[in-house]
Amino acid sequence: MSEKYKVAIVGCGGISRAHGSASQNLPEIDFVGACDVKFEAVKNFAEQFNVKNTYNDLRRMLEQQQPDVLIVATWPTLHLKHILEGVRGGVKAILCEKPIAINATQLEQMIQVTSSADVLLAEGFMYRHHPLTLSVKQHILDGAIGEVRFAGSSFSTGLTDRTNWRLRGDQGGGAVMDLGCYCINVIRYMVGAEPQAVWATGKFEPISDVWDTLIGTLDFGDGVTGQFDCSFGWTWRECYEVAGTEGTIFAPKAWGNSEGECSFTLIREGKTETVTVEGVNPYAAELLSLCDALSTGKPPLLPIEDALGNMRVIDGLHESAHTGRRVELSEA
Repeated sequence: MSEKYKVAIVGCGGISRAHGSASQNLPEIDFVGACDVKFEAVKNFAEQFNVKNTYNDLRRMLEQQQPDVLIVATWPTLHLKHILEGVRGGVKAILCEKPIAINATQLEQMIQVTSSADVLLAEGFMYRHHPLTLSVKQHILDGAIGEVRFAGSSFSTGLTDRTNWRLRGDQGGGAVMDLGCYCINVIRYMVGAEPQAVWATGKFEPISDVWDTLIGTLDFGDGVTGQFDCSFGWTWRECYEVAGTEGTIFAPKAWGNSEGECSFTLIREGKTETVTVEGVNPYAAELLSLCDALSTGKPPLLPIEDALGNMRVIDGLHESAHTGRRVELSEA
C-alpha cells in the first residue's frame, strides 16, 4: 500500500488512546484531526499524539480536514449520528468502535446509508486482525481439532463506575454490549456459521437499565453449541476455547494480545502443544486493513456483514434474557 491516508477521530475518551498510539508509527497514516465536545479531552489527546488540528464540532473538522478515514470512538448512542455526519462529510471509510450500533435495525440503517454513498464501514473488533486469532482460525481450517463441535468464551471486568457508558442503558451499555460482543464474535468466527437460536440469563440492574451479567448459549444446529459468560461484577477474565472431534484449542488471552510473543494451546491425541506467534498492534492492523481495502478495492478482513450477524445475536440474547425463553433467529 503506497498511498498515504488522512485519518481523523471523533471521541477522545479512553479507547481513543489505543487508536492514537497505533497510528503514531504508521507511515501510511496522516492523523489530521481530533474532535470531542469535551475541550479537555481533545486537548489531552492532541498533546499526547501530536495532532495539530482539534475541534469541538465534527462537521467543521470534516469540512476543513477532509479526511479519508473517520474513526468513531464515541458512546454507542452517538455512533449513528457520527457515521451519518462522516458520510455527509465525504469520507471514504469509517472505523467505528464496538458496539457499532444499539441494535440490528439501527445497523441496517447505517449499512444502507454507507453502501449508497460507497463508504466502507467497519466495526472495531481489533482482535480479529491479530496474528494469534488468525493462527487459531487457520489451525481449525487445517483440521487440527477435527470438526468443531463447541466454542466457549469468557470476558469479565470489575467495573463499578456508574457514570461510565458501559453501566448506563441510556447510552447503549450493558455487559453483552461491551464484553459479550467479543465472546459472541469469536464463537461465530471459530464455528464458521451463524446460530439458529439463542437463550440467556443473567443479572439485570433496573436502576442502570443494563444487564450487569449475562450468560448465553448459542445453538448452531447439528449438535454444535456455543456458550459464553460476561460480567461487570466479576474479576478480570478473558479466554476462549474451541473443541472439536479430535482436539481442543485454548487461548488464555483472547482480546488483549498485541506486539511480542503470544500463544495458545493445542491439545490433540493426548499431547499438549504450545503454539507461539509474533504479535502486532491490533489497532494498527485493523486500520491498515481498512486502508488496504480502499487502496485495492478488495473487501476488508472484517466485512460489515459480520457486524450485522453479531448484532442480531445480541438482540436475540437480550430478548431471551428478558423473557426467559429460547429465541429463534431469522436467516435474514
